[in-house]
Amino acid sequence: MRLHTLLCGLPAVKLPPSEPDEEICRICTDSRLAGKGCVFVCLHGPQQDGHAYAREAYERGCRLFVCEYPPALPEDAAVAYVPDSRVALAQIASVFYGYPERGLVLIGITGTKGKTTTAMMIYQLLQAHGVPAGYIGSNGVLYANVEEKTENTTPSAPELRRIFRDMRRFSIRVAVMEVSSQAIACERIAGLCFPICVFTNLAADHIGEGEHPDFSHYRRTKARLFSEFGCRSLIVNLDDGTAAYMVAASSATRIRTVSASGGEAMLRATHIRPVRSGDGFGTAYILHSAEEKGSLPVYLPLPGECNVTDALLALSAAREYLTQWEPEKDASFRSLTHTLERVRIPGRFTWVRTPIPDVDFVIDYAHNGYSLSAALTALRAYAPERLVCLFGSVGGRTYSRRTELAEAACAADFCIVTTDNPDTEQPADTMREICAVLDEHGRDYVALPDRAAAIRYAVLYARPGDMVLLAGKGHEDYQLIRGRHIRFSEREILLEAAEEKQEDRFCFLL
Repeated sequence: MRLHTLLCGLPAVKLPPSEPDEEICRICTDSRLAGKGCVFVCLHGPQQDGHAYAREAYERGCRLFVCEYPPALPEDAAVAYVPDSRVALAQIASVFYGYPERGLVLIGITGTKGKTTTAMMIYQLLQAHGVPAGYIGSNGVLYANVEEKTENTTPSAPELRRIFRDMRRFSIRVAVMEVSSQAIACERIAGLCFPICVFTNLAADHIGEGEHPDFSHYRRTKARLFSEFGCRSLIVNLDDGTAAYMVAASSATRIRTVSASGGEAMLRATHIRPVRSGDGFGTAYILHSAEEKGSLPVYLPLPGECNVTDALLALSAAREYLTQWEPEKDASFRSLTHTLERVRIPGRFTWVRTPIPDVDFVIDYAHNGYSLSAALTALRAYAPERLVCLFGSVGGRTYSRRTELAEAACAADFCIVTTDNPDTEQPADTMREICAVLDEHGRDYVALPDRAAAIRYAVLYARPGDMVLLAGKGHEDYQLIRGRHIRFSEREILLEAAEEKQEDRFCFLL
């Protein structure tokens, strides 16, 4: 494929008069990966400008460039100029991979909390009803028998199109996607169409340097999914305070509302109560549907009202897809709720069975104040003797999250403050901000910068009747330290420590 072909149809593109006589075999935005046959797209971001790395890409053999302004390159480099290189990257990727998204129905889920749970539920509901479905999000990429990890919740534009192409090769018909605000702001989904969209909730998060400047910008960015990407059916959580804003902003002609706290929605849950089971925590509730004029008892193998809300959103979205694209299949809520009883969400309220009697250990991805508060509220409903929360916060970004996490953690009886993904920031700096809030509220806590040591501490000092929440990592099997992904399995550390404690061979050094 030639550069002129790749850029054909893009608005306001200034093409070079001539270009090297070579086929394009790769799209690249990282100069370290550039080479012969590669087109290098210079992305202009808040922290780095790809134009500054164009020369390095050239020296590695690249001769084709897409830029917003002239880079410092020799005359034999072919440079195409575009008004927005991020939008161009998305459109180029679609051309390069043969517009694979056109063969898929895309279901997009966005919100501050609940994206993964809702998306995974929709994916599992559709699969159980005989629909060849795929999933893209925080838990990676899933379809057929394929499992892949992803760097971001919503992958880069070229990676997304590559995934779509591979899904189509397996005859996948619908892709359920978590759509992050950064993916929308960075135009990773430019040119895509999401006929079904889901809004979970909105709270202040991802605000700060390199992310969103303020909450208003964050809210507007989320709303773009419903207004600019072909949304026809919008499923919305009526209990969230920004629901009306999202509906008003949307292009949808079909609005489906859900509520788990008494709202007059089309799909409602009442009589919500916690249920203990042999493999963890669940929730029982009564489902009421305005469309099917009836009610059903439902069991969800996840705790808390927040997960009931996610289940309602998933049920509504799955039904919307089935009725519009697979009308021959059973789309009744009775059929869908039967499947819901068997859903499993990796890294979300994962109860870990250990040899320690009368102590519950739960691993969850709760990594901001909103989600941590919801997780602790859900677990408190099971009336533990003591609720212990082990948590930290990411380093080098989203600084306001630290205060919010600490405020939320005050709902626990005891806190173990540690690291999350410290990256380039000193753990002590991140933890100091969290501890200051806990001190202000007079909460009991211990601070241990080594997360593995913190987990071992939690195991050693756990008392009968305790419920211990390990928050922040969830499904992640690494820690990000100084730019490197270091293998880190909370589950493995937890089980090893528990076995040592039971065998009286526990060694713990502060």
